[in-house]
Amino acid sequence: MHNNIMVQHLFKLNSLYRAPDGRVFKIVLSEVYNLRCFEILDGNMVGGMIKIHPTSDFAKTLVEVTK
Repeated sequence: MHNNIMVQHLFKLNSLYRAPDGRVFKIVLSEVYNLRCFEILDGNMVGGMIKIHPTSDFAKTLVEVTK
């Protein structure tokens, strides 16, 4: 039996997540060892792609943005 966490179910693709510091990230790829996302500012992607480990303390603080 595998003990891999199914991170694909923890974070929804193309959804927005807010960090405690107010930054908003759009998840574009969810893999076992990293989330690939872009920071969203005023509705636009800014900067380069960011990789976040899905089980990191930072990832655990992300909250999905609901309308």
